[in-house]
Amino acid sequence: MKEKCRTIVVAVDESEESMRALSWACKYLLPAQYPHGDSTQQQPCKLILVHIQPDTCFAAGPAYIVSEDVVNLLEMDAIRTTQKMFKRALCICRDNNVKAETEVFVGEVKQRLCEAACKLGADILVMGSHSHGFLKRMCRIIVGSLSDYCCQNSPCPVVVVNKNVCNNTKKVVNTLRESLSFGIMEREKKN
Repeated sequence: MKEKCRTIVVAVDESEESMRALSWACKYLLPAQYPHGDSTQQQPCKLILVHIQPDTCFAAGPAYIVSEDVVNLLEMDAIRTTQKMFKRALCICRDNNVKAETEVFVGEVKQRLCEAACKLGADILVMGSHSHGFLKRMCRIIVGSLSDYCCQNSPCPVVVVNKNVCNNTKKVVNTLRESLSFGIMEREKKN
């Protein structure tokens, strides 16, 4: 039976945690595209790296006048930072013999990441998780975290990769494969 193409979306930013999540996805969710240097073999999965750039907004009042040049400079810096981050992420993909596409969305990270997963037809969303100290964990309880929001609002299953996931990879991958197979079968029944 031919395996159906799955779309795996990985959220990336400049953090080590997101790069660890990308590396984990390349190693455990995606088969190598060029197993023996054969570039003609088709990959059964599509990997899309998604970065959400926050809106460039300024609090300006009578004491602050922000010129258009300053705004342009800040936007160019955001573009350079994104390009540098994608270059690093694509190196991780290349090291694992995996092709990837890149997408950039602008806006509030929580909402735009879930919207991106929906728009791109993601079968699974992979994201990194930061390890925080006590004070940050207490703030997270009150405000909520990005990973919590995505787990509750994403249109597809979400894998949050932290050190625990990396240490229990076999169990997590088997559970994911079962979940993805079930999700694809359910989607095919609807169509």
